Amino acid sequence: MIRKASRKPTILTVAAKARVAPTTISRVLNGGYVSAEVRSRVQSAIKLLGYVPSSTARSLKYGRKGCIGVAVESVYGPWFMGLLSGIEDELAKAHLSVMLGGLKVHGTYDAARVASWISERRIDGLIFARYTRREQPLLEAARDVDLPVTFICPDEAQTVGLTVRCRNFDAGRAVGTHLLSLGHRRIGFAGGPKDSIDTMDRMRGLKQAVEQAGGELAASDVSFGAAYDDASGAAAAREFLRRSSTDRPSAVVLGNDLMALVFMHELLQHGVHIPADVSVVGFDGVDEAARFWPSLTTVVQPMQTLGSAACRALIDEIEGVDREGSLSIEYPMELVVRNSSGPKRTGSPRKKS
Repeated sequence: MIRKASRKPTILTVAAKARVAPTTISRVLNGGYVSAEVRSRVQSAIKLLGYVPSSTARSLKYGRKGCIGVAVESVYGPWFMGLLSGIEDELAKAHLSVMLGGLKVHGTYDAARVASWISERRIDGLIFARYTRREQPLLEAARDVDLPVTFICPDEAQTVGLTVRCRNFDAGRAVGTHLLSLGHRRIGFAGGPKDSIDTMDRMRGLKQAVEQAGGELAASDVSFGAAYDDASGAAAAREFLRRSSTDRPSAVVLGNDLMALVFMHELLQHGVHIPADVSVVGFDGVDEAARFWPSLTTVVQPMQTLGSAACRALIDEIEGVDREGSLSIEYPMELVVRNSSGPKRTGSPRKKS
């Protein structure tokens, strides 16, 4: 006896089995909001019927590409890798793919690839990771074609899309309180770009904590890098080493972990002891900070959460889900104390052997 092949289940048969509307099935598949009871019922029906959603069919139905873009200066940095983990988690739930666009290739800024995604409508939405003024033409192009956008830690405030960032002022203040508790009173700050909101918020928080305790964050001990990169960390180290041992801050706070790790590497090579001669603190909480020796004291950003929140908001906008509340979400950061910060030395500075 020849059996007829069973009919492949569709979203309609799943909806009937779960006793919900087909649009509810779509919301569940795309990570949208439904009650826990309804979600459980839909998932049970999907499993029982063996339903496999077709992302291609959904994309064609809604006139979409089934793909979002992410624009960032470098796709290789440890900070971005943390964000990408959260982004990919959300994309997997929504059965979407991602295109990564590094804006700096071989040291040269080039936004042409991301611009082509927008002009050719190859993506359904765009996440800007650490948006800067140079990306303004990309943002204007996205606005011109009504392409949904979200932002992760942008260097400029935006009035469109959702922005996710961290409470950097509080983080800077926490660093200041920590270093003050170790006896440091003259503290230096070598930040990222001066026009970066994150850099300025971190410095303001640090400055408030230090000055309220009678310490000093002198203008001569504050500098800014061209970017949050290794070159800026090396430049901060050269400036520190240029000074005599009696004319240096006893602690230095760097704009991010990458800068701090390069800063420490340069100082250690020149015989400066960390933290005996100078305490060092960074921001971000990248994995390398824990593996370096001395391990780096840092303020950890919830990078996976940032990536997930920005991606979820973008998918909601693509799906036409109305969002309520603020255009900005800020997350707390956690100070992790390691070996690179220690008590201020009392007495004469250590002499180089």
